[in-house]
Amino acid sequence: MTASSTKSELSLARFVESLRKYAANGKRPIVGLLDISVSLRLEPQDYQDISRDAFHHLPEKTQEYRLENGMVVFIRLVKAFGDVDTFITSVNETLKDVISRQGLGDLPVKLWHELRWPEDRNTLYNLLDLPEENHFANESLQRFDMAEMLRGAVTEEAVFDSCRRQAILEFHDSRREILGHELYCSLDYLRQHHLASFLLEGSGEVEILSRVLDEKVMDITKGLAPQMLPDTLHLNMMVQTIFSDRFAEFLGSEDSRFAENLSIEISLENAIADWWEFEDACKLLHSAGVRVGLDRITLPSLEFLSPRKINVDFIKVIWDQNIIGSKRAEATDRLREFASIFADRNLILTRCDSRTALRMGRSLGVDAFQGSYIDALLGKYLNKECKSRGTTSDRKCAVCQWAPRELRKNGCDFHFKAGKILAEI
Repeated sequence: MTASSTKSELSLARFVESLRKYAANGKRPIVGLLDISVSLRLEPQDYQDISRDAFHHLPEKTQEYRLENGMVVFIRLVKAFGDVDTFITSVNETLKDVISRQGLGDLPVKLWHELRWPEDRNTLYNLLDLPEENHFANESLQRFDMAEMLRGAVTEEAVFDSCRRQAILEFHDSRREILGHELYCSLDYLRQHHLASFLLEGSGEVEILSRVLDEKVMDITKGLAPQMLPDTLHLNMMVQTIFSDRFAEFLGSEDSRFAENLSIEISLENAIADWWEFEDACKLLHSAGVRVGLDRITLPSLEFLSPRKINVDFIKVIWDQNIIGSKRAEATDRLREFASIFADRNLILTRCDSRTALRMGRSLGVDAFQGSYIDALLGKYLNKECKSRGTTSDRKCAVCQWAPRELRKNGCDFHFKAGKILAEI
């Protein structure tokens, strides 16, 4: 838990409103509540002792609030609190000292309550001794729910229209092998063609959209899986999505090939926002037999990462030809180091939009690539194999495999899958 000084009392109205804001932003916070009666008359030092125990025994990124009625609440936005027995024992000792000091009072029958908002809101209202949900005057006004609005606005057809399937290709001497495909939603295309009337402001609203898209992409993937499998499917997900019920349902697909053919990518930016949660997500995915990768790593950021301490199966580094001078030399040296550690096709150079990126990557020991140049390169192989009348040129074949909507329109199939060896033409 993050250390913090003793906070001033928070009104019940503000506490409930903060939970409503989380829900409106698509989050389902877990609330841990210490049912401490105001009649016990804890002193500031007693609350400081509880805060100290929370810091030592509760997980990182736990928010703490002291309520006006004497209770103390803790909020987590992703995962549950886990084992809290040691913490509860410590708080009980503090309360016993308070009762002994004052000569009156009783320990609560049940000290710790763990709930999820909004599902358990009625239970929370009862614990807070609030008679009804609209107890506060300003609660009669329903908050604008951005997540629900976006779920309704982003239709499955819109996501399918914006869906992209990009190949990951290995180069080994003269051999070229398909390693798998990343399936993702083109956010730029979606916002331009399907969400043009929406003005998303700030990182918070974009994060909400990203989580909604995670759900939609999971639905699309399950729908396309019978056509795409067997193939290695790469999906980029938010850390928060990994711990959701929707992802658990997605992973528990009836198709037994699903998890074993799945690779989940998490962006570096999302991972470093809460590294502990990221590591927990990696453990969860590994326990389910899913490969995990760290995505969207820029060349300059390689300087700050320790390759042997990242608990992932593969990494994806963005190629940037605009790095010049000494920075370019430093970046390429680090890329060579990472390529030697993440060997056997586990470092993928992405956004390879030119032959230069491919040549430079191979010279530095990289053997797996992804980008528009790779898409175009596959066109001639696809055109040789594809028999559809709608794909009569290299470019049309490349676009057909890149955009599932084009594949559906042309009545084509997903031709190349993981393990496909491409002969020289």
